[in-house]
Amino acid sequence: MGESYDRLAAMIVKAREARGWSQSDLAGLAYVTDAVIAKVEAGRPPNMVALRAVEQALGWLPGMFDFVLGPDAEALEATAFGDAADAEDDDADQLRELVADSSIDWA
Repeated sequence: MGESYDRLAAMIVKAREARGWSQSDLAGLAYVTDAVIAKVEAGRPPNMVALRAVEQALGWLPGMFDFVLGPDAEALEATAFGDAADAEDDDADQLRELVADSSIDWA
């Protein structure tokens, strides 16, 4: 899909592997199918609902994925709920840069 999805997918894979979980383990914890996890980890999330489930299963702060995805989150949110998400805070760009920093180990 895009660079932000690829970055998010890499973060999810790294976090899952750091916990010693298989894709099936994560799917079970997120209450989604193995196919959904495979799509998310391939950078092709089916919708924002699936991403929110994965975010919660990993124990990450709610909305963390929004910062990684940036404007792409709005498009995915519209797919899931029918309209765009609310506008981001002024500090969102700075937080997105922090999250995107590849030197930080988010696992």
